[in-house]
Amino acid sequence: MSQQSEYDENVVTLDAVTVSASPIFHSQQESVDLQRRAKTVLNVIASDAIGNFPDQNAAAALARLPAVAVQRDQGQARFIQVRGAPARWTSVAFDGVNVIGAEERIFRFDSVPSAIIDKLEVHKTMTPDMPAESISGRVNIATSSAIGLLDPQLSSEVGYGNLELGDGLQRRASVKYIQGGEKWGVSVSATHFRMDQTTDNREFEWADGAPTSIDFRSYKITRQNNAGSLKLEYAPSEDSLFYLSTVYSEFSDDEQRNQYVLTLEDAIGGAAGADTGNLIGVPMRGMLEYGQYRNSTWTNTAGFQHAIGDWDLQWKANFTETDSSTYLPILMQIQTDPSLFPSLSYTGLASGTPIIDLYATDFRPSEGIVGFGAPQRQLNQAGFGMDLLLPIDSGTFSDAYTISVDAERAFAAGESDVTLKLGLQMDDRQADGNTFTVANTVPLSPYMAAIGGDWDSGRFVTNDAWVSDFDLGFTTHYVDNIGLREEIDSALETLSAAGLYDPSSGVSPDSVFEIQEEIKSTYAMATIESGKHQLVTGLRIEQVDITSSGNLVAGDAIVPQEIGNDYTDLFPSVHYNYDLNNDTKLRLAAVSGIGRPDFGELRYSASISDTDESVIGGNPLLDPERAYGVDASIEWYFSKSSLLSAGFFHREVEDVIFDFTTVVGDGRYDSGGIDRSDYQYTTTLNGGDGSLSGLEFNLLHRPLGLPDALDGLGMQVNLALLDGSFDTPAGREAAFPGTSDAVINSSLFYENHGFSLRLSYQWRDDWLDDVGFGDADDIYWKATERVDFSARYQVNDVYSIYFDANNLTDERGIRYQATVAQPVEVEGFGPRYMLGLRAKF
Repeated sequence: MSQQSEYDENVVTLDAVTVSASPIFHSQQESVDLQRRAKTVLNVIASDAIGNFPDQNAAAALARLPAVAVQRDQGQARFIQVRGAPARWTSVAFDGVNVIGAEERIFRFDSVPSAIIDKLEVHKTMTPDMPAESISGRVNIATSSAIGLLDPQLSSEVGYGNLELGDGLQRRASVKYIQGGEKWGVSVSATHFRMDQTTDNREFEWADGAPTSIDFRSYKITRQNNAGSLKLEYAPSEDSLFYLSTVYSEFSDDEQRNQYVLTLEDAIGGAAGADTGNLIGVPMRGMLEYGQYRNSTWTNTAGFQHAIGDWDLQWKANFTETDSSTYLPILMQIQTDPSLFPSLSYTGLASGTPIIDLYATDFRPSEGIVGFGAPQRQLNQAGFGMDLLLPIDSGTFSDAYTISVDAERAFAAGESDVTLKLGLQMDDRQADGNTFTVANTVPLSPYMAAIGGDWDSGRFVTNDAWVSDFDLGFTTHYVDNIGLREEIDSALETLSAAGLYDPSSGVSPDSVFEIQEEIKSTYAMATIESGKHQLVTGLRIEQVDITSSGNLVAGDAIVPQEIGNDYTDLFPSVHYNYDLNNDTKLRLAAVSGIGRPDFGELRYSASISDTDESVIGGNPLLDPERAYGVDASIEWYFSKSSLLSAGFFHREVEDVIFDFTTVVGDGRYDSGGIDRSDYQYTTTLNGGDGSLSGLEFNLLHRPLGLPDALDGLGMQVNLALLDGSFDTPAGREAAFPGTSDAVINSSLFYENHGFSLRLSYQWRDDWLDDVGFGDADDIYWKATERVDFSARYQVNDVYSIYFDANNLTDERGIRYQATVAQPVEVEGFGPRYMLGLRAKF
């Protein structure tokens, strides 16, 4: 019995192939074969394809599949949206065991490098033997198996390059070793990636069609991904297998923020128009930081497969630990002297990159004079009278245990072949932490003055001008944020010793949570095959018990609380596959699934104001989102590595999760004899029902019989047309966040004479980012496109060189409020390039 990457009925193990000469072609061939034999609606990317993408991680690879769009953070692919659905509707598994993402269940796909991946499998329909916690898709990250690999393989890679904006460096290194025998196998890998990036950013706020603030920023960030994996396998007989697998992945982001905000709505005089404006005496504040983001996932699985009579059994035990933390001690500088407020005029604000002319303010109110002063070509970055520290400290930490057993038996029933599969699973998850909040502020200037200390943040302004592709109209210089952070840490130690600062005060009690979640599952599934017909049907039952703990904070009173919730769901599904002929397959499916709330949303912590009669906090009685739907597709496999397919899907979703304000409605927040059932409640709620539909088209093709100069030319093109909406608690119909009307992923490749070249193009239509209280408040991302290029040359049987280029068109990220004429964010990060060497022994 050999261990397969997911489930015996869903994928097949192919014979080993040599891919050094044509990695794209052979990977495409393997992916097509896996998809053809699958019993679900499945898309697959094989490992060699992942390693040949310009971004060598799971996020970038998945973005090439039909109806998969990515969410980028400062240009880097991070989360995925399958079929335009919110990211939380996609679940993740390692070798068939579901793991929860470190960021409130949501998984960071950029933290998984290609070196630890054998295949990426995207199941868009679930069978009963898969956990039901998925509405739009399930990504299985399959790691390598070495059993039967008699010749050991060692592969390694080094790469180095730069980022055009800011001239930062990027580097990459990995090593992977696989060795096996007839009864055993060992696979081990390690990888490292680092990128030093400059990000150019402009942000704006609007009210009643006019801008209320202009916010300009420059980030200097250092991001690193480190990962490693180890798998040990032993097969003492043909029908038994033991295996141990561990995968560790970590992400770190050290961020320096240089930010200045002009609050137009508080100007002493003048007028702010939608595109142009002239304002006298505009208050300004600075926001400076050197902060750290940390994210890690460590998953460990032990498994045993064996046979008892006619039954094949598979036992699995998994432990997964995730950490996600953020520490952002932000220094807010506030101008307190109106004579130092800048005056300004601006043009082109509707473009998102306005030109601003700065002036001094002639501030002589006693003489009746307040107006424009002399022009200023440089921003005054030292004229602040008050420094406030915002010690933001948040994190979520989870431990999850999974135990499962699956039993499978094949037998004949008349002219049909039947496979019966039964299973039990137990998940025990505990998460604790606190949500992202500003617990308090520390007035550094007066505090340090009170104890006779010196505080002057202005001395950390350097002589280095901002690196920017956006013309501001004036000059701004970088702050030494690292040195400033050291000064802040020293000041906090001094203030703590003087009793003016509590080091534990960075966490607000009303943001703290502890969630215990237990899921007991059982299923029965039958696969019936008769000639050209294949039917997969069954039922999964999941019973969930949740205990939520937290604090109710009312004035100075902090009252610990705990509440429980439980529910049971049935998840039936039917898959029917029919071979119209030797090359064409028809698929029909009716499925169901569930989307569970984030841990922070379930917290039993809240801030209560009896004066305002309001409550702000979590919702421990929040229901999950439940979905039911159908899929239909036709697939034409017109050559060995070619596929043309078209598909339709529809999902009906109940109890859509949504942030809103309502009334409490019950006694969950009553204490001290106070009835708070009628208080205004700002929390996460279950809205109305919603639906998500779409059409998917996919073409994979490498033409044969082309002239020698064109032999090796191939293509991959897919298009998804999507539509989705839900009813908010206020009765308004809103689009699902993340749903673009159209998503295109395509690539053109050429492999011959030792060369492997790929030009990739991605485009997605505008999509909703944040649902407001009304249409005028909704925030959208503008349509984006992405052009990447990769080149490989096989020097000999061992060595190859490669060149990767990302974001060749210097695409910018643009968000807007209601209309593109009201931009709320414009962000640029520039192209980046890498040159590297690979070796395979």
